[in-house]
Amino acid sequence: MKAQSTPVRKAKSASADPKKSEATRRQLFDISMKLFLKQGFEKTTMRDIARTAGLAPGAAYYYVESKEHLVFDFYEKSYLDHLPEVETILKDEKKLGDRLAGVISAHLKVSEPYHEIGKVLYKVAADPAHTLSPFSEPSRELREKNIEVMRRVLEGQKISADLSGQLPEILWMFKMACVLYWVHDRSPERKKTYRLVGELSALVAGLLRVAGLPVLRAYTKKFLELYFRYKTF
Repeated sequence: MKAQSTPVRKAKSASADPKKSEATRRQLFDISMKLFLKQGFEKTTMRDIARTAGLAPGAAYYYVESKEHLVFDFYEKSYLDHLPEVETILKDEKKLGDRLAGVISAHLKVSEPYHEIGKVLYKVAADPAHTLSPFSEPSRELREKNIEVMRRVLEGQKISADLSGQLPEILWMFKMACVLYWVHDRSPERKKTYRLVGELSALVAGLLRVAGLPVLRAYTKKFLELYFRYKTF
């Protein structure tokens, strides 16, 4: 498939009434989520979103650049909403497994109201060439913010210096695998996902404890070398 690019059409300057502008953008966001769920992301157009909001076809661009930007709003909202819980976890939890599981679970819990939307958007985001892929260039800023959270998860842990600088991205990839499982989880309230996150996080913490031992250090460094050499983003 051809690479998707961020639409170049720009929204006009913000409304003279910031509260009205924010309320309208929020309305467009809510409507877009409903339409994505009803008819899919690809089939939903800005014209559909504007019409449902009671706006002229081109008026929506006054408030938002594109439907892709509305999805990035969703990504950003999920990130911001989970930060308060992250702060509590990182303050209270000392064990790496508990810190890792807590941070990942916090992000999943704030995304829970949008689980059905997540399944719809996954069909698009799974394409690594698409703008909305978490591995795309437009996603870089938010991706790096999430990797920074994983860097903080490792603070205070006994991790060898030559590994600690590379591990945050590996842990973010682990988180993305958990998100993928969450998208497909059909158990009530995604309970299987949260159990899996807890058990796998404990396992990851255990592996990291022994990764720096002399007998395993060479294999650990080789794994990291291969990952960063062949990663595609």
